[in-house]
Amino acid sequence: MERRAPPSWEVGLVQGGNMTDDRKSRLFLAGAMFALASGGFVMLATPSPAFAQRGSTLDSREYGDDRDSTATMQEGEEEQPQRRSQQLDPANAQRLLKIYELMQADQYQAALAELNKLIAERGESMKPYDKATTYELRGSVKYNLDDYRGALRDFETALGTNALDPARNNQLRYFIAQLYFQLEDYAAAIRGLNEWIRAAQAAGQTVDPNAYYLLAAAYIKRQPADYRAAKDPAERAVAGAPTPKKNYYDLLNLVYSETNDGAKRAALLEKMINLWPGDRAYWTQLSALYASLNRDGEAFSVLEVAYRAGLITKEGDILTLVQYYSFYDNPYRGAKLLEREMATGTVAETVKNLTLLSQLWSQAREHKRAIPVLEKASRLSDKGELAYRLGQVLLADEQYAKSEAALRAALAKGGMTAVQTGDCHLLLGTAIFAQAGPGDRAIRSRAREAFVRATNYPNVSVQARQWVGYIDEVNRVEELQDTLECQQREEARIADVERLKQGAQVCRLQGRNDCDQIIAKLREIENAKEDCSTPRSGSAPGGGAEVSPAPPGSALNEPDAPATPDATPPPAERPKLEAEKPKPE
Repeated sequence: MERRAPPSWEVGLVQGGNMTDDRKSRLFLAGAMFALASGGFVMLATPSPAFAQRGSTLDSREYGDDRDSTATMQEGEEEQPQRRSQQLDPANAQRLLKIYELMQADQYQAALAELNKLIAERGESMKPYDKATTYELRGSVKYNLDDYRGALRDFETALGTNALDPARNNQLRYFIAQLYFQLEDYAAAIRGLNEWIRAAQAAGQTVDPNAYYLLAAAYIKRQPADYRAAKDPAERAVAGAPTPKKNYYDLLNLVYSETNDGAKRAALLEKMINLWPGDRAYWTQLSALYASLNRDGEAFSVLEVAYRAGLITKEGDILTLVQYYSFYDNPYRGAKLLEREMATGTVAETVKNLTLLSQLWSQAREHKRAIPVLEKASRLSDKGELAYRLGQVLLADEQYAKSEAALRAALAKGGMTAVQTGDCHLLLGTAIFAQAGPGDRAIRSRAREAFVRATNYPNVSVQARQWVGYIDEVNRVEELQDTLECQQREEARIADVERLKQGAQVCRLQGRNDCDQIIAKLREIENAKEDCSTPRSGSAPGGGAEVSPAPPGSALNEPDAPATPDATPPPAERPKLEAEKPKPE
């Protein structure tokens, strides 16, 4: 199975606190300095136990001093009550020194064999101090051999003898707590770390910031996680570190996020982007956090600065920035940014993203630039909504025939809301009507059909009926004009008939040769009689097809909303963002 990378706050989780995954840096001394005095007498000094780095050496200058436990105290600290001098049995000391030399040479298996042999031969007869030292040293060897449970047992055995000085015992408690953490026994690690911290504070010692860090991490990693308990040690770890440690800050950032402490988290992230300005996640988290706190101007500014610094390269972050441009009434810049990122392939040309781009161009009153974008988006979509929007934009750009085609395509695809469908019928009628000139009754008839269908939709029914009434009135006026013109032509025809009849009679009386022509013309005009009482074809009584009311019980009874032939969308709503949380694994 592929191993996942740990969250950023876990990287080096035990580094800086005496434990590390670097094999070259995890030799437990966890015991004393050995020395050979004159006459073969071996003494043990008890400096503060530590995880010494592999490769460290002991020379003759470290031998021979009969130091007491106060050697562990920092300069200026008050001396603790002195224990009696602790001495190793000379025979045990000689064997332990040889074992320690094997450890220095990285011969841990050999060292373990010698320690096992020593404990098997003399373990029961050892005095408590020798036993504590031997088990402490064997715990060091086992740790270096990755036998963490074995190391834990040996350190607990050494601690259980109560033969070591208080400072050394307390340091063992710290090591034991770290081992419990390493073994994922977080409850035991928490108990041990708290006990060690209390003892260190009681002794007036400065607590290692890494101990607070480990304690906070243990509270988080145990199940269920206790983020509130982790807050205080996480804060102490950050405050106590001599130089800023990224993983300490990451852990505290997570704690503030999970405890919904937005104000503290904002202040922390502000500091983090100054300490590590190249980390994209901190910028996007801070922007999202500002948005969740209704500090939208700051959210926008942070994201814009990060984008200009080249840190914002993910599609989601870019789209958020684009929406902010729209929200703050700068759709043109948002459209240019989105167009550029689409050209580079950073933002995909999906239906959703193309729709956003078209809306930005329309909001910026750049309708001609919105049209090809919407055409592409409409072709990619299997629903009619984008074709409907395309029809709106084309109508606003006075491309009436193309608008009609787009709106018909929208109705054919379907998938729109009832409000959009009604609006689409109304806009279709408008686009068709705009193509009609004087006397183009056939075109107006097609427009009227669209308006009649629109009357079935409550959101546009009032406007649709007004359009139907207007077209009917135009047709009625044209019919009256046609009738008047017909009557005028008929009166002129009758006058021509009378004139030609008189001309024919005169022709006969005069005996001219063109009488037949006059009579033929008379017959032609007599046969050209018009019936001025019949309206033009295509007009129903009242000017056209009757208006159909909405069906009884129709589900289309939505709140009235005006049609929107002006294809300019309003500025985008405030981006709805959750404060981005660090994602522990």
